[in-house]
Amino acid sequence: MKSRDEQNLTSKEAKEFLKIQDCELAHIRNSGKLKFIKKGNAFLYKRESLEAYKKALL
Repeated sequence: MKSRDEQNLTSKEAKEFLKIQDCELAHIRNSGKLKFIKKGNAFLYKRESLEAYKKALL
């Protein structure tokens, strides 16, 4: 089982995973379509949420 930090991706990793730019990631996050936590100034995205969003695009 993965640790909590391994289940969360940074913004950079999330952008690479979804193949999108900063602005688009922010729009998706702000629309509530991705689950995330904020740690200081960083956003950490739930891997399951990213996978579900990517699957919904197909």
